[in-house]
Amino acid sequence: MNTEQNDKTPKEKNPDFHGAALIDDDGNEIPITEGMVQEACSGLDEEAGITNDEKPSPSK
Repeated sequence: MNTEQNDKTPKEKNPDFHGAALIDDDGNEIPITEGMVQEACSGLDEEAGITNDEKPSPSK
């Protein structure tokens, strides 16, 4: 049994992706970036009336 994958696609076109993606109307995957998440969270904070002073400081 041959379990080796047929790797004819260059790595640039088929990245080793371990995250989340959106699928557009044409079926293309659009990776969800940290910037997209930050923008969405900021929008939710704005809608909720939360200011930067009320946010907890990030822990790293």
